[in-house]
Amino acid sequence: MPALHKYRPHHLALAIALTIGSAEASIEQQPDVQVSAEISEDKTAKPRKKKTPAPKADPDDLFAIKEFIGPLEHTSPSPGQASEAPSVDAIRATVAIEDFSPAFYEGLEFPEFVVEETGDEEFDLVDPFERDMLAITTQRSFVSSPLENIDGVSLQLGDGDDLLVINKGARWDGRLDGGEGANGLLFNAAEGGEIGKTRNFSAMRIARGQWTLRHAFEGDADVKADAVLLNYASINGVDVDPGAVFGGYGHVTGLYVAGTLLASQQHGSPNIKGNLTLHQDAVFSYAVSADRGSDPVHVQGTASLGGARVEIYGVPGDYARINEYRLLSANVIDGEFGEVTTNLAYMKPTLSYEPNAVKLHYVRNAVGFEDLAQTRSGRSIAQSMDNRGASTRAFDIGTNRAVAALLTSDKTTAPIALDQLAAGSNANLVKATLSSVTPVSASMLSAMRQLDKHSGSTYGSRGSPRQAAGNKDSGRVWVQALGHGGNVDRDLDSSLKHTTQGLVMGADWRLDEHWHVGLLGGKSQTKLDARQYDGDLDSWHLGAYAVRQHGPLSLRLGVTYASHDGSSTRRVAFKGFNDRLKGNYDAHTQQAFAEVGFNLGRDNFTLEPYASLGYQHYQRDSYNEKGGDAALKIHGQTRDNFSSTFGLRLAQVNSLDNGMHLTPRLSAGWKHTFGTIDNDTRQQLRKGGKPFEVTGAALDRNSLSVDAGLDLGLSAAHTLGVGLTGEMGNDSRTYGVAGQWRMAF
Repeated sequence: MPALHKYRPHHLALAIALTIGSAEASIEQQPDVQVSAEISEDKTAKPRKKKTPAPKADPDDLFAIKEFIGPLEHTSPSPGQASEAPSVDAIRATVAIEDFSPAFYEGLEFPEFVVEETGDEEFDLVDPFERDMLAITTQRSFVSSPLENIDGVSLQLGDGDDLLVINKGARWDGRLDGGEGANGLLFNAAEGGEIGKTRNFSAMRIARGQWTLRHAFEGDADVKADAVLLNYASINGVDVDPGAVFGGYGHVTGLYVAGTLLASQQHGSPNIKGNLTLHQDAVFSYAVSADRGSDPVHVQGTASLGGARVEIYGVPGDYARINEYRLLSANVIDGEFGEVTTNLAYMKPTLSYEPNAVKLHYVRNAVGFEDLAQTRSGRSIAQSMDNRGASTRAFDIGTNRAVAALLTSDKTTAPIALDQLAAGSNANLVKATLSSVTPVSASMLSAMRQLDKHSGSTYGSRGSPRQAAGNKDSGRVWVQALGHGGNVDRDLDSSLKHTTQGLVMGADWRLDEHWHVGLLGGKSQTKLDARQYDGDLDSWHLGAYAVRQHGPLSLRLGVTYASHDGSSTRRVAFKGFNDRLKGNYDAHTQQAFAEVGFNLGRDNFTLEPYASLGYQHYQRDSYNEKGGDAALKIHGQTRDNFSSTFGLRLAQVNSLDNGMHLTPRLSAGWKHTFGTIDNDTRQQLRKGGKPFEVTGAALDRNSLSVDAGLDLGLSAAHTLGVGLTGEMGNDSRTYGVAGQWRMAF
């Protein structure tokens, strides 16, 4: 660490005189710089020593970084200008060593030299780069733009000592030649880049950014915090500061690491001709896959491990095939590594030591599959296949490749893999299917509400309540096109979108003064879409309905039946495993309802409060997915629900000048569902799995439905209508649009 000097200014001249006099009196008292130089001579036998890094300055203000470039320029007094400091000759003429008496020495106050100690001699000595490259005699040059290549040379420096600073924007295709003297390179561009050809440079500092070396460098290098040097060629000694990274398959004479030493399949592993020294706070990062590990770090001299931490970065795969990897080989191994960590979720890395090598092995750790699950469905399947007892090298996990891939997944992949294997979207088929048949019941109710008494009946006189948009004919046919969609929304793993398109046709006729009856049939298709899941639902619908109207009181009854042919495509894909699964199933739904309404309106205006009671039944057969080891058996499911709805309906018949009738209408209702509303589906892995349950979005306990529409009576027999619907519940939102044509006869 450079010394910090504290002294009183009026003793400066005396202190300098003593220093110079001592140098002349005894050759043994040499300057500290020469001592540091002697310590750093043998770079192959021992890594270079480093000083404790100084506090960081603003990296964008290069002139403020004393650690990098030192004094800005040489300053000397102009001719005729007096210098503030006395010359050495003047001091020698004024003060002579032999003139000092013992009394003089006793009263003399010497400058106080305070050295900050780090407690680690590896960091307490002068950094050769700062000693040689940042001296006051060193000429500094800056490159901030591309250099032109002339006959293979991009830049030629002079014969003095030079420090070349590479800033943002600097690029060169030719060679950088430092010329004579002690020359150095300082890389100060945060975006990094590639280090081209160089010559006559004895030192290099990577201050910022990630830099790649592909041409031999003659001197030494150090890498500062937050910087990266990837060496694919050769370099002399390298010091890696805390927070810095060094890697690459190139050769290095000696290597000292207080930051991160990288060994990966992408960049290779360093080859060290001399010694490797790891500080106790260093990190040895080693990448491994199920097929092979990274090349080991080769050390021809001594590898001093120093208790450094080992980080194993594993690419998910089947590690049961290969379970031994060589991390490091050396002529002599001194000490051991410290803590060993990995990104793999359910594997534990262990190290074994030999006289000339360090090896890596994997065993099953104590982490349960469910410990990393983030959803209810993920935890459910995890508990059904946990194998913490399989802690052998062969990993006795059965023959299911999906489970084997999960076992060797990393901590980021494992929660995603569990959700995909659990197939939580299957639990939402109930709610999505019931939502797809709701528009059919709504079409039936809409048709019934358009029925009316004869205009000349007892309750059809002026001032009496009547249904708006009604007609007096005895028979009718109608066609309604449907568009419906929504989102089953609860947790991320169970979010399911559904869209339905269909066509419904109906006919009804009058039985007597009070009763109408009718039939309907229809066809719809529903698309299901979730994360890693696609489904289709082809449905056929049949229904019957009856309406009794007695004065302002209306009773509406209806039942529907639907047959569903479902298909699904599901993908399970995480690192190390990929599977595409298909399933086909049959399902049935039945609905029944009874509604009572009382019309409080007059003439052509309808104001009808209503109440209804509904019943829904859903039944789905069990089925097996086809595909690989992630295929599931989905057990059959049945559920029944009752519901009640209370609401209000408004309509107004308006006669146009051309004889047509325009009827706007609006209704709103509050629906409450009774009984159990949770949706749980039981399933299991077809290959070696145990049954487990996944939970989807629950049915809405309470929901608000709104229906707005507009009917246009073209003539006494023909009517066109359009309507918009929406339903908002606890866990879902649905919406729809319908167009209707009616013909009375």
